[in-house]
Amino acid sequence: MSSLIRGAITHPIAVLAIVLAMILFGLASLQNIPIQMTPDIDKPVLQVRVSWPGASPKDVEQEVVLRLERELTSLSGVQSVESDSRRGRARVTLTYGVGQDMDAALVKLLGQLARVSGLPKGSKSPEIRTSNSEDSPIARMALVAKDGVDIDIDTLSEFVDTVILEPLSRISGISEVTSWGGAKREIRIALDMDQVADFGLSVTEIAEAIKASSAEVTAGKVTEGNRSFTLRTEAISYTPDTAKELVVRTEVRDGRIFNVKLSDVANVELGYKSPDSFRRLNGKP
Repeated sequence: MSSLIRGAITHPIAVLAIVLAMILFGLASLQNIPIQMTPDIDKPVLQVRVSWPGASPKDVEQEVVLRLERELTSLSGVQSVESDSRRGRARVTLTYGVGQDMDAALVKLLGQLARVSGLPKGSKSPEIRTSNSEDSPIARMALVAKDGVDIDIDTLSEFVDTVILEPLSRISGISEVTSWGGAKREIRIALDMDQVADFGLSVTEIAEAIKASSAEVTAGKVTEGNRSFTLRTEAISYTPDTAKELVVRTEVRDGRIFNVKLSDVANVELGYKSPDSFRRLNGKP
């Protein structure tokens, strides 16, 4: 039997005292060790975002993303550039090498963005976001339909925005609250082609009048039916009643000015956008 084991057997009180001392030391250290649920970790990534309300993904890529890529790929230290073009927004992600001075990289990026020209009218100024552990959501919440319960996804989206998102965003310390899923409202304009022809108008002319009426309202996809076309616009600054009063052409008849309104050639109503993506949790909507 070794001397260590023999000593532990012959001096049990001393061994117990040493064990208790180690436990107390551990408890005291635990109170002073800094612990975070999500430790601060800086990642060598910078992200440029540009919002262009109503623009199609193709237009976003051609008019925004390609212009940004041409200017930003020449930045020193950038290892890769990834872009994401979606309806109404563009995102360009720059990845740097490990050990890169991100403060200096941010300054250079700001200077390079100042040289970017030709961004489309109606687009927002580019925004830069750094990437670190604080960007990851600290909590996620999902609303899932119970078995046998029929939920109107369209109205549920409005409930989430007003009852959940708004109160959460007002809590001190919360920087951003976002939601996915549901459906957004839009104004739908169904043209009466007989009336359009009577007034000597064209679908293109009406679409241009809608575009010019507001930077926030853009004509969308045109669907051809038997005798009608459908134009869709983002319901941001218009209601159906105000949209009906939109002047699509001004004419002079018998020496008097006559305005052709949208209501003269189309039916305007408020509806919901057709979903382009779906969210599920464990297979449930």
